[in-house]
Amino acid sequence: MKSLLSVRPPSGRHPVPTRLLAIAFALAGGPITCAPSEPTIDGTGTITIAGATLIDGTGGPPIEDAVVIVRDDRIEQVGSRGDVPVPEAGEVIDAAGKFLIPGLVDLHNHYRDGLEEWSWALQLHAGVLTVRSLGSDHGQTPAMIDEARAGNVPAPRIFTAGVGFSHPEGFPPGKLGPATEEEAREMVRELAAQKVDLIKMWVDTFLDTRPKIEPEIRAAIADEAAKHGLPVAAHVFFENDVWQLVDAGVRFFVHGVRDQDVGDEFVAMAQEKGLSFAPALGQAKTFWWVAEHPELLDDEEFRAGLQPALLEQLLDPENRAAMLESESTARRRVAYDYVTKFVRRMNEAGVALTVGSDSGAGNIAYGWGTHHELETLVEDAGLTPLEALAAAGAAAASEVTDDPDFGSVAEGMAADLVLLTADPLADIRNTRQIDRVMQAGVWLERGLPEFPQPAASDDQ
Repeated sequence: MKSLLSVRPPSGRHPVPTRLLAIAFALAGGPITCAPSEPTIDGTGTITIAGATLIDGTGGPPIEDAVVIVRDDRIEQVGSRGDVPVPEAGEVIDAAGKFLIPGLVDLHNHYRDGLEEWSWALQLHAGVLTVRSLGSDHGQTPAMIDEARAGNVPAPRIFTAGVGFSHPEGFPPGKLGPATEEEAREMVRELAAQKVDLIKMWVDTFLDTRPKIEPEIRAAIADEAAKHGLPVAAHVFFENDVWQLVDAGVRFFVHGVRDQDVGDEFVAMAQEKGLSFAPALGQAKTFWWVAEHPELLDDEEFRAGLQPALLEQLLDPENRAAMLESESTARRRVAYDYVTKFVRRMNEAGVALTVGSDSGAGNIAYGWGTHHELETLVEDAGLTPLEALAAAGAAAASEVTDDPDFGSVAEGMAADLVLLTADPLADIRNTRQIDRVMQAGVWLERGLPEFPQPAASDDQ
């Protein structure tokens, strides 16, 4: 695996520096007059990215011929060249003709025990610099997250739900399955003691194959989480479950309503309650998308982000044909029609949408999956590229913390940046045309890591 040397961004903000102004004074034998000269900036020890078109991640209009000055791990100055002169000292990157976006934020990921470093290296390569791990942190994964947060393992900024909740006989394997309300509360207390960032629950029958977690158990989880100041993110499928979860205090959802078209009353409720949806559209169609588009199997970044056994299955034409012919795929296509209409409706109503790729689930490759979700939000759900980048920027950042210092490009924010060689507003697929990635003010050495080989056993 190639090294991806970086420093984990600290959680706090640095003070926003004041721009230095040089003032010239002239005396002309009469009244004193003051004429300002060009502003000067001490660029010693800085990195300046000059000339790119800046898309700041907030949904605001792009800034052409922008200047972004980075000092240490923070953005010190941002603006057009007319407002922010290029310093004479320091490192200057000529980014004319390129496009600068914030490091991408992906709110829906699942990591596997023993594969964390491989997964995170793929995401860093793809410019995914903040992630949320939703409910699959088993085995060594919690300890690895601690190592990443301490700066000992190259990784994105990580928020974790630890292990998530489902019905005792529900999906997925290895979840928490409380049988009573008090058992659910005790499990939430244990997670709070582990200092997780949020609570995750799955509320789905998985095409009528598994029982759903009962409403009273969901309510107990949400109530106990609120007592510990922990937000709850719920995986949903059915509209009636969203209503019940909102009544219980849940505001953040992954996936979306997939069983029917929602009405005006639902839309008004989502607006009033400030709901947020990370729809994972790319994952929703993964059950047939690769089979219909086998050219994806030639995509180096797609292949690199899949476990070898899964890639081998996808390479088999018979397996791909079976994916297209299965009854479950037919049902999932119907659900996909509902959820894409749902996302369009939420977007038109101004309900918050965020990027959550569900990377690590199904055929969603780490790193590649985040860009695929951006593409799908634009191409299937009607978001503009600017809206999609905001969903992977400031909108996503504001969901994981009340005072984010990442997810957008502004003075005082973390210097997490992705420099592109092509315009993502002209074609959202251009987010994959990466020139370089900066994490916490450090340019990363990008490279696709090899899948880790299993350790040899003692008897070999």
